Amino acid sequence: MRAWFVIVLVAGAAISLVGVLIDDWWLAFPAGLLIGVAIPRARLAIPAGALAGLLGWGLPLAVDEVRYGLGPAAGSLAAIMGFTGQAAVPLILTCLVGLLLGLTGAWLASSVRSLATRATH
Repeated sequence: MRAWFVIVLVAGAAISLVGVLIDDWWLAFPAGLLIGVAIPRARLAIPAGALAGLLGWGLPLAVDEVRYGLGPAAGSLAAIMGFTGQAAVPLILTCLVGLLLGLTGAWLASSVRSLATRATH
């Protein structure tokens, strides 16, 4: 079970990451859907979907930070948003979007799975 969970989580994170890299940012949601379908327990699937979305959106930011440094760009964006001097705000919000996309996809798939299994019993 643990191996299956890790495989599904890595696959979901990879789908989300590829989506970000090819400018199809919304692929974190279908990745969450696949996680919600593949992992039968909602209490495992929903956090896994959230983690996959967070990894898919957070890893490119981490790599760009190491390579180029996001401080000046993040600081400028924070100032535009009204958070002068708080460069972490846009980075946190960006990661939050990925997390929520994965979470809602996994939640929706888990909910549909739950309803479908109740209807058949």
